[in-house]
Amino acid sequence: MVVDDSIVPRAAARAMLGAVSGLRLVGEASSGAEALRVVEALKPDLVLMDVHMPEMDGPATTRALLSKDAGPSELHRALMATLRNEAPVPRRMIPEVLRRVADSAPLSTQTKITLTSREMQILRAVAKGHATKRIAKDLGLKDPSIETHLHNIFKKLNASNRGAAASAALKVGLITLADL
Repeated sequence: MVVDDSIVPRAAARAMLGAVSGLRLVGEASSGAEALRVVEALKPDLVLMDVHMPEMDGPATTRALLSKDAGPSELHRALMATLRNEAPVPRRMIPEVLRRVADSAPLSTQTKITLTSREMQILRAVAKGHATKRIAKDLGLKDPSIETHLHNIFKKLNASNRGAAASAALKVGLITLADL
């Protein structure tokens, strides 16, 4: 599905998507409000949306879409795909996705997990959607040090990637919504 208030970019997106094998355009909308109605009716797998639109912009529409239909597992998958740079969700929306996962996920009954203060700093930055380079710069460390800490965090949380680590940390109470 394509959402853009301008007809020319919508036509360009339609042509581009039509040329991609395995993709089928199922709908279009010219505003955020219209997008909400069309998504409700058509349930597309992917929404390609303009960021700047009058009345309801792309991020506001995305938040509304996420809050309407997505359950915890869908939000978790979207978050993990975003952290792998495979999803159309901007990094700046990661904290919002995490909030929604935390709001809908019960706390785990796992044993207490202990992270070092440095690991906690890095985990909080990861939960905010920060990249390795930014975390390293903010903490005055080198990228390989951040990667080593991330590896240790993943082991302790039994996580395979940043999204899973952030989600697990929320579930066991290592980080809270206030940290985001």
